[in-house]
Amino acid sequence: MQQEIRLATFNVRNLVLPEIAYYDDLPAYTQEEYQAKTTWIAQRIDLCDADIIGFQEIFSKKALSDVMAKTRRYRNAALICFDRNNPPAVLKPQVALLTRFPLAGSPQTHRNFPKKFQITLPITDTVINQFSRPVLEAPVLLPNGQILNIYVVHLKSKRPDFIRFTAKPDPYQYGLAALRSLMRRAADALGVRTLVSEFRQDNALPVAILGDFNDFSQAVSTCIVTGEEHESERPLPPFYRLYDCFDIQTEPETRNGEIARFMEADGTPRIDHIFVSEEFTETSGYLTGRVKNMIYLQNEGNPDRPELSDHNLAVVTIELR
Repeated sequence: MQQEIRLATFNVRNLVLPEIAYYDDLPAYTQEEYQAKTTWIAQRIDLCDADIIGFQEIFSKKALSDVMAKTRRYRNAALICFDRNNPPAVLKPQVALLTRFPLAGSPQTHRNFPKKFQITLPITDTVINQFSRPVLEAPVLLPNGQILNIYVVHLKSKRPDFIRFTAKPDPYQYGLAALRSLMRRAADALGVRTLVSEFRQDNALPVAILGDFNDFSQAVSTCIVTGEEHESERPLPPFYRLYDCFDIQTEPETRNGEIARFMEADGTPRIDHIFVSEEFTETSGYLTGRVKNMIYLQNEGNPDRPELSDHNLAVVTIELR
């Protein structure tokens, strides 16, 4: 039996087919840029050698298939991506999952918030009842025979959500735009929290969330997902909590501190996270596995090069029980 497994999450930054417009303020990739980008992503995921990888900012399943074809380690892996983009319609970023382990059931995508939850954004009539990017869920069979339910997420960014024709330099309007963005991200977080909690109630199986949360681990929106309680409140039972692999790693690599400092040196916090349920903690006796370490692979080269991502690939190594 394979004793160790690796989980990873990677926001690849705008993976889209060449010569197809995807954002008004960004040019389409040339054929040369597309080849460079797919090659670079293939090299990065080969380097991490993770068994399960969650991706963000996938604009085309075909483009991710092209990446797989350039890899050495993932040509036979299963690719799950509910691609809803149909050019020339407006393209939207999506999430995807790559796994070298077999699926233990049918994957699904969640577009609407659970429990018919919805919010209305301030100073608008806009009702939000859907995730900013649909959440992908897939049960995976681990080498130890256990099933791990995987969620791949990409929460709303911090980009201010302006209403058309509003004055952007106005402090009040800017504050409202930032508030609307925050509300969207918090609503995404509550939706993810509810999906995971309902799954745990019904199945009592271990879970892992791979994603770009667009905020640091102690942010309110992130804590909504993990269920971390405020000091004034009674804590949730460990069964409903999720744990940051970066915090619970038992054999951290010596360069972890350097990586964390590097990422925060330019004001960029750690926003790509991998969270796991209590079956991976000491409290449970490591029922499913023990998180050995978590690293962030630093990108090398000019970040303005279109093939590079503006996120570091995060990798977790877990020793199975």
